[in-house]
Amino acid sequence: MNYLTKTLPMLVAVAVLLVSAGQATAANKNLEPSCCAPEPPTPCCYDPCFHYKTHKLFVKKACPCDCCPPVEAVLQVVDPRCNCFVDVPICLPSCCTDLPTIDSRCGLFHRGIVEYEWCCGFKVKMVFRPGGHVDVHYYGL
Repeated sequence: MNYLTKTLPMLVAVAVLLVSAGQATAANKNLEPSCCAPEPPTPCCYDPCFHYKTHKLFVKKACPCDCCPPVEAVLQVVDPRCNCFVDVPICLPSCCTDLPTIDSRCGLFHRGIVEYEWCCGFKVKMVFRPGGHVDVHYYGL
């Protein structure tokens, strides 16, 4: 048998696979923006009312030295119930300079819970309640 007759069926099969793969990726490109892309958060349509609470009992202090005053910051927190964000003003200890870890979940009674925790031990927990109320809990001050 000739070399060409041996490899020709294999070349045809590879060409068919490449053409069908190209059509599949073109179909995936058409589907991706509409069905698979996550929706970016938008500003919330409600005006939040903030309640602040500092928990000091049985909590290790995040920053042992009190030489620097706390830093005021605004966190843009995504409400996990409706994928919209709220600007939450908070006070951070001056020693919390790293990026926090973020945990977001839906809780009981239609509440959204978002927790920010820094490596220094400071933690801020925001509870989004029905009616536009946001409870901000400080741990480690």
